[in-house]
Amino acid sequence: MHSSLVLRGARAGLNYAIGGANFGRIAMKLRGSRPLRAMGCSFSGNAGCGGGEVGGREGKFGGIRLNEAALADLVGVVCEDTGVENPLEGVAELDHNRRERTNFPEVVFGETKTPSQISSILSSLSSTSSLPVLATRVSPEIFAEVQRIYQGPGSLEYNETAKMIILRTSDPPQIPPNRKTVIVCTAGTTDIPIAEEVSQTLLSSRIPPLRIYDCGVAGLHRILKKIPIITSPDVACIIVCAGMDGALPSVISGLVKVPVIAVPTSVGYGYGSGGNAALGTMLNSCSPGVCVVNIDNGFGAASVAYKIVKGGEE
Repeated sequence: MHSSLVLRGARAGLNYAIGGANFGRIAMKLRGSRPLRAMGCSFSGNAGCGGGEVGGREGKFGGIRLNEAALADLVGVVCEDTGVENPLEGVAELDHNRRERTNFPEVVFGETKTPSQISSILSSLSSTSSLPVLATRVSPEIFAEVQRIYQGPGSLEYNETAKMIILRTSDPPQIPPNRKTVIVCTAGTTDIPIAEEVSQTLLSSRIPPLRIYDCGVAGLHRILKKIPIITSPDVACIIVCAGMDGALPSVISGLVKVPVIAVPTSVGYGYGSGGNAALGTMLNSCSPGVCVVNIDNGFGAASVAYKIVKGGEE
């Protein structure tokens, strides 16, 4: 018996039929989809597990063409059991398929995790990743203990400035030819630790960062001298890390055609303590094309930049 499922959504302008192999589990996944239900989609049909090939039929979703085979691939990845043993069952549910699904692999947030947890997660993630596996927000003391107990594949490196563990299971990844670069700027020297979290994340993802440090608005001539660099056609986007007044992203955005990703840092004191003043400035930028991530979120900025670069290549 062939599986079939029909999605109907008046508000979304959707009337889309799905049928073919493996749609039993796909149907179950779609039936439980809160986003689709929130858009007014209803479901009908059977979800038997029959044979046959997944077709290439296309439907319409709010005027956007949908490809049935692509949907099958996506939901298949979500549902797929990688067969990798989870060493932290009940504590951490590792997302081995994240790179296939989103183009960016899971990274370990090391803060508050124990050395044993970090070690186990790194070892497990490395079994399904061809890229280096990263752990962010790791103190030198925690890294020393992780290094002592780690028994998984590859070798551990530590970037003390970025406070990141880099687990390599193969040679450093080669940067594809003709790939665009991402500029990483800081307003001051004290913003460099967050900028290095950005740069190390980009490097592990085969994106070449170009660092321009200590070019804040207190000495505006410093960034103005870099205009030939920041306006180069080889640049995909610019990440700007700034604390204190947080004004540099708006200045740079007013000079360039590419997106600017603003990272407020927790550098500052008094009213600006903890990066809140910088965050407020960046969120209220009147220069178009500024995307703002959370305070000190260098990794988040790098992942956005990665998707910008990859999106331009695909």
